Amino acid sequence: MRLFIAMPLPEEIEEHLGKVIFALKQKRGKVKWVAPKNIHLTVKFLGEVDEDQVDKITPLLTEVALKFKVIKTSSDRVGAFPNLSHPKIIWAGLNGETARMTEIAEAIEDALEPLGFEKENRRFKAHLTLGRIKDGRDLNELTDYIKSYDFTPAAFDMDRIVLFKSTLTPRGPIYERLFEAVLPE
Repeated sequence: MRLFIAMPLPEEIEEHLGKVIFALKQKRGKVKWVAPKNIHLTVKFLGEVDEDQVDKITPLLTEVALKFKVIKTSSDRVGAFPNLSHPKIIWAGLNGETARMTEIAEAIEDALEPLGFEKENRRFKAHLTLGRIKDGRDLNELTDYIKSYDFTPAAFDMDRIVLFKSTLTPRGPIYERLFEAVLPE
């Protein structure tokens, strides 16, 4: 099974970001846009995992969740990794308690390492992926638009850590929630 751990968004934030994606889609550029219902804060990508590992992962997610409280955040801008001059990923940034998001990601890394999951080499950056660039040519219209885009922030709470199964299809990934650990109020 192909698995990842993420913090999902409330439906109204998915819809809000869907409108952002719709506006960005109107500009020229070959981008694979994320379906709004699939937007989430990725905490850790696990990759291919044996089914018997799921029963070992889920209690660890519960332990981590119980150490943290609900996170107050907001979406706050649109940008690109590594930058708008050479974009590979179009993202929406997050504001608010992002340090706690990093702490959760680090706690999950620490909890899963004894199960054989290697820690990330890159520093965790809280963001919501909106699209992936498929062809780096002819993106000036899109990147110029992003630079001047009038983003309306939207406040929300992140209240759970979810273990997702990802099934890749020609029409895009299908995500299935295998387990949810709720953060206390």
